[in-house]
Amino acid sequence: MAANSSRAFGDSVGVTVRFSWNGTAYGNWDAIESRLRELGVRYVTDGFCRTCPYQIDRMRRLALMGIRTNIGPSGLNEGVPAMDAALKVIKDQLLGSVVSVTGPNEPDISGDPDWVAHARAYQQQLWSRVKGDPALRHLTVLGPPLVYKESRTQLGDLTAYLDRGNIHPYPAGTMPMTHIWREREWALPLSGTKPLVATETGYHNDLSFLGIHRGASEEAAAAYTPRSVLEGFTQGVERTYIFQLADPFTPAQAEARNTPGGQNAFGLLRYDLSRKPAFNALRNLLRVVDADSAPVATPGGLRLDVSGAGADVRKLLLRSADGSYSLVLWRQVSVWDRDALKPLTPAPDPVEVVLGDRIALAQRFDPVGSDAETARWSNPQRIPVTLAGTPVVLRLTPPGADAALPPKRSQEQERKQARINRRQRLRKRITVKVACAKPCASVAARARLVIKRSKRTRSFKLGHARGKPRAGVVVLHLAIPSKARRVGRKALKQGLHVSARVIVTSRSARGAKLKSARRTIALRR
Repeated sequence: MAANSSRAFGDSVGVTVRFSWNGTAYGNWDAIESRLRELGVRYVTDGFCRTCPYQIDRMRRLALMGIRTNIGPSGLNEGVPAMDAALKVIKDQLLGSVVSVTGPNEPDISGDPDWVAHARAYQQQLWSRVKGDPALRHLTVLGPPLVYKESRTQLGDLTAYLDRGNIHPYPAGTMPMTHIWREREWALPLSGTKPLVATETGYHNDLSFLGIHRGASEEAAAAYTPRSVLEGFTQGVERTYIFQLADPFTPAQAEARNTPGGQNAFGLLRYDLSRKPAFNALRNLLRVVDADSAPVATPGGLRLDVSGAGADVRKLLLRSADGSYSLVLWRQVSVWDRDALKPLTPAPDPVEVVLGDRIALAQRFDPVGSDAETARWSNPQRIPVTLAGTPVVLRLTPPGADAALPPKRSQEQERKQARINRRQRLRKRITVKVACAKPCASVAARARLVIKRSKRTRSFKLGHARGKPRAGVVVLHLAIPSKARRVGRKALKQGLHVSARVIVTSRSARGAKLKSARRTIALRR
């Protein structure tokens, strides 16, 4: 069975966020960042408020975390000047943040009676401006996503003005990607056979809404959400963005705004940013398949077979950079009755994974429940698996690769290790990254190395640095004197806490002080 890179699968997963919705759950951006880091996605998508400095700052902050953005530069009828202004902001300040730009969102339900002409003109102008600018032409241009089948024919062929087709394959409470074949067929008049990106799909949890776009329970969405990205990847969708990260409004806000049924319930997080089961399921899947692995140029494969599998069984083999494999098994079966609004329990399907290559260690994970190992086998030749409605992951480690696998850790050990990994190593200098959007023209930093002991705290003055922004970010390096390094390393060996307390000051082009902030950077050996 041929394998794909685990990294490639991770790259196929994204989520919708709302950068500029400050009066909603997204206004607590620090908590949003923390949840994105926990979720493990590397791509987000949203519209663009080019005059909102906080959106620009937030996009840069995500880029520093390794998360890049698909952006809709401007609205359908805002005109060429608005598009040009948005692209100029991207060019001047967000080249390290933006990975792709998209045509107008669902113009066929915009209410514009002349939407066809306006959408065609928009897409042609977007293409010519992006591909005609050497600084922007590397960006992927997506076409406009449409709602109705006939809209594709009405809008006509745009293959000359897009790199990727764009679809919104919402399942409306049914199994994920059930009608992806239909989406491909519908896309032909608009984007031809070019690859597809799903910039929106997902499940809302508002079971009181009885319209066409039915919801699903939180438990059903937990089973369906990881299957959505698995189905998308195996069926050739280049990237699947789950709509959306958080329910934006409190119940009172949603009522005051007369929010349409279901629209405030698509989130992987609730409005208070607590996790729904679907968030945990997607996070766990990305963790257990090692979706953050380094890229693997030639993933190869394994000789294996899934004996006894019915027609609804799906399988995907992924390879990590450490040489181990993840075999993901799931069934395309319903776990929710969208009409009766009640759960369904698929009959168990016992299968057997028959291994033709030697495997030193096999580990089972059930990501909808947790990211913890649920079973293991040493030197197996056959592995029995019972499949129902949720994915099962088998981590398969050939001989010679098992040394690269870390031992199983408790959740508390995982949290402790994550805190340690976020620290900088104590070396000759520390690195400080600061977002610097106009009117910011320069950033200066000074710091002290602080060593906490039981009876007293010792500190050392570090070097200072000043720099100007590149692509909206200033990177400063503060030298650590040799004596401070020596004492700090000794303290770390003794298990003491060592950190750098940094004062960062941003200034305008005329030297006026704009902002001063304090940071504490934990250090490790």
